[in-house]
Amino acid sequence: MMKWRNLTSLFLTTTSLARLKTLRIPLVWVAMGVGALCVLLILTVAYLKKQELSHFLNPPSPDTVNTQLLEKIQAVEKIISHQFSLLSIPAQQISLQQFQHRKNLIEWNYSVITVTLPPEITLNQVTNTFKRGFPFFEIEGLTYQIFQTEANSATIEVSIQGCITHQLIFNYPPPPSQEQNTTSSMYQASLIIDDLGKSYADFKKLLELEIPFTCSILPFETYSVSIAKEAYKNNREVILHLPLEPRDAATQPINRGMLLTSMDEHQLLAHLERNLNALPHISGVSNHMGSKFTEDEEKMEILLKKIKEKGLYFLDSRTTTKTVAYQLARKMALRTAYRDLFIDNDLDPTSIEAQLAQLPRIAKKNGGYAIAIGHPHSSTIETIKKLIPLFKEWGVSIVPLSQLVK
Repeated sequence: MMKWRNLTSLFLTTTSLARLKTLRIPLVWVAMGVGALCVLLILTVAYLKKQELSHFLNPPSPDTVNTQLLEKIQAVEKIISHQFSLLSIPAQQISLQQFQHRKNLIEWNYSVITVTLPPEITLNQVTNTFKRGFPFFEIEGLTYQIFQTEANSATIEVSIQGCITHQLIFNYPPPPSQEQNTTSSMYQASLIIDDLGKSYADFKKLLELEIPFTCSILPFETYSVSIAKEAYKNNREVILHLPLEPRDAATQPINRGMLLTSMDEHQLLAHLERNLNALPHISGVSNHMGSKFTEDEEKMEILLKKIKEKGLYFLDSRTTTKTVAYQLARKMALRTAYRDLFIDNDLDPTSIEAQLAQLPRIAKKNGGYAIAIGHPHSSTIETIKKLIPLFKEWGVSIVPLSQLVK
């Protein structure tokens, strides 16, 4: 319609010019009149365009955006509460953590909700309930993703208008151990055995330990896959021991699959994906070496973002005092923890025993928990075996790492 109006105006203007010539009006006056009409036309078009784009030229204030986001977050929380009611999940099996997030001028609380599922509720029931629930309430700008990497764990991540607002983590409680009475223990400790994958015989010796130690397995080693499968079969938690670049790389053996700070984002993600797919049944990731890589915030952010997308947790082995991994993971609301002590830097059994004896003190200082890392050395295995009866006396219960990440 606008085009026809413009053509009509042009026709009328042309006709008028012809008439003006017959009236012998000076051409200068005619030109000035046409120029004035053109200016008026340009101003009119500009005004209309401005009106059409007013919501871009005059965006809502940050306070308005924050208020709208807050209202939608509250609506999402009502939906989540409603879905929990439909699933009949007891309130005491739901825990909540909140973190302050900021994006440009928008501020909001990011909620991490961890749910311990009763055995009668399946993960399919959970995911199907939320798949039906979110679209039904039709909240503008709401999107969600469901990650399920294991048969016993699922994560739902909720975003509103591009801002991640909620992470729902669904797990089942670990199977009870006949040898451990966790109700009488004051402290909880995780014992991670690193560098598994090279020797199957050493792993079989570890399985003789009647405690739920966590298996940290290097990728691409001779027995990596078979150890992961056997560990899972025997109710031991499995994590990927991801090789990361050390500061003194020239003097260190370079493991296959190692991620380097010289890699760009595409290369890092491709290498990381191959590492993650190299092992079955993984619940999390820890760093092997990495004294240089874990100090690089940009590279660690790429790594941790993908680990979070996979629904895994991250253990910072703290191979350098300048590591940014743990703090960055906390900032990203990724389930995480860090190593408190290495138990076998010195392979003398007396030294290993002294290190393990620190668990109660460290747990008391940390608020009830401690995380220790050892390796599949004969002296380490024998010393742990010797001290198992003492753990109860110390008030320490050995638990899978997944119970201590937050």
